[in-house]
Amino acid sequence: MERARRLIFVLGGGGSRGACSVGVLKALLEAGIRPDGLVGCSSGAFNAVALAAKPDLQTIEQLARVWGSIRNRDLFDRNPLRMAYRYMRSHNSFFDSRYLRTLAAMNLPATFEQLTLPCAVIATNLTRARKEIFTTGSVPDAVAASSAIPGLFNPYRIGNEEFVDGAVAENVGLAEAIQLGATHIVAIDNSTSNPRRPPNHSLTGILAQSIQIMLGQRMLEEYQRFAQQAEICLLVPNVEFGTAGTDFSQVDRLIDEAYARTRAFLQAGGLDSQGRLEPGIHYMLPPRRQAVVSLAQ
Repeated sequence: MERARRLIFVLGGGGSRGACSVGVLKALLEAGIRPDGLVGCSSGAFNAVALAAKPDLQTIEQLARVWGSIRNRDLFDRNPLRMAYRYMRSHNSFFDSRYLRTLAAMNLPATFEQLTLPCAVIATNLTRARKEIFTTGSVPDAVAASSAIPGLFNPYRIGNEEFVDGAVAENVGLAEAIQLGATHIVAIDNSTSNPRRPPNHSLTGILAQSIQIMLGQRMLEEYQRFAQQAEICLLVPNVEFGTAGTDFSQVDRLIDEAYARTRAFLQAGGLDSQGRLEPGIHYMLPPRRQAVVSLAQ
């Protein structure tokens, strides 16, 4: 007997580029594509939990307002004396991961048990050197643990264990979607680097670009691994944006551009005759060129 159709949204991270997912989700929900469950990692964890709490367009509007309210100076206070003080205290970071928890606590339900849809949040357990999946308990703790970028934020402590960004272990949780019973998956990956931009030869630029390449390669490997277990539509909306993951000044542009590209993709054949997303890897390019580059599953 064929399994009942079960659609899981998988939302990857990317720092400030996680705002792209808000635009993608708006276009999907407007087209009547709604999830039966969600998986989120890093900044994608915030989006995933919000949509799992109330899976409608009103939530998307609220997400856009929250993303737009984040200021670089709040998240990354670059006062040299304060940065030096925080580093001297922690010896491992310049910024405080408690801000991540505060942001989640102000805008998300307190526990997973309050969510309307099942949701899994991916973090990396630094103490036990393994991937950690949160599906119950405190939502703010899970989101903060999933979003604590190593080197920038101090590891987030829960009890006697410390956690860092889930992307260290897995940025796009296809395996977790399968565990939630997915027959169909819509995954959004915001980590892919821009192949047309020249390399940034600064220390931080090389490190950031290397991480993006690593995450992109891992994403492709995971796609190939799970493509036989579920029908996967992998959307990559941020090609050519050229926005650093620590720059929150361009959030509104990222949301609007990702929304426009996703609508163009849907109108140009992204939906089949039954209103379902076409499987494959879809790199959504700016409208001035070919709107989408797709690779069949």
